[in-house]
Amino acid sequence: MSQASVQNVQFYDEPAIQLNAGGYQAVIVPGRGANMVELSRPEEGLSFLRIPGTIEQLRESGQRYGIPPLFPPNRIEGGKFSTPHRDYTFPLNSSDGKVFMHGILHKRPWQIQSSSVREDGSVEVSLLMNMNRDGDMFAYYPHEFTYVLTYFLSEHGLEQQIRITNLSDEPMPLGVGFHTALKVPFHQEGQEQDYTLRVSVDKQWELNSEFLPTGVLLPLDETDRELRQDGIRPTGEAYARHLTGRAIQHKGSDFYGAVLTDQQRQISLVYEVDPSFGHWTIWNDDGVSGFICPEPQTWAINAPNISLPDEITGFQLLAPGAEWTASSRLYVEHQ
Repeated sequence: MSQASVQNVQFYDEPAIQLNAGGYQAVIVPGRGANMVELSRPEEGLSFLRIPGTIEQLRESGQRYGIPPLFPPNRIEGGKFSTPHRDYTFPLNSSDGKVFMHGILHKRPWQIQSSSVREDGSVEVSLLMNMNRDGDMFAYYPHEFTYVLTYFLSEHGLEQQIRITNLSDEPMPLGVGFHTALKVPFHQEGQEQDYTLRVSVDKQWELNSEFLPTGVLLPLDETDRELRQDGIRPTGEAYARHLTGRAIQHKGSDFYGAVLTDQQRQISLVYEVDPSFGHWTIWNDDGVSGFICPEPQTWAINAPNISLPDEITGFQLLAPGAEWTASSRLYVEHQ
């Protein structure tokens, strides 16, 4: 097993940082939304993320590759919402020009705050997004805040820690998500039809033609009930759902997250998320592009505009000076 290290590398022509520890390898591109474009176990022939095939794919469609941070996640209808404190109007950046999508951080450059090899053989890197009055988004989202994204890589997998601090003098809307594009198959000799996906879902949001919740929550249909049980095939046909979360049982314990399993080889990628991610978007594009996105979100799509209590939608305001934290983990399990 290679020695633990943190190295400056190039991802195509973009500066990147490569982490190696515990048999895992991760590559992050700070200048492109702090996107983690690779998570792998090279010696086992396992590569878990959809890696951009060109630098243009990362620059133009970074939300379809790796693990980009979304803030706020998914869609805001008409790019507008209001809180008791102010009105917000965001640019309409979707292909149909009807919604604001994927937030304000996933294509912006982040700073490397620190990186190190630790005494226990793990490695650590912290990335910082410092949103201040000089930023181009301050006109749309007039809050000064910091978002620190820290990754630890070790034999236990990849741990992700999030810390968001409101530096402004009024409450700021807080919606956090990750557009996690998992590769199917992740084994170099795997076959798509051998894979299953389980996710800790609960109810299905009824969606309109714009993929926006109507405010109605439905029981899971037969296919989606399998998400909680034996799992569904993650590819093969187009799949797009938005669901609430509730723990499932995994290894005899309550579990929040997703488990992608190569049933032929009995290898799983386990994506264990903080329970504060109470909503999921699960999406595989056309179903034949070789990936599945189980996207954890703290609030529902378009949450600020849904006329339901905050404890249902996940909408929240972070008080001035307050800090919000969460953590998640990705790791391999051999059955």
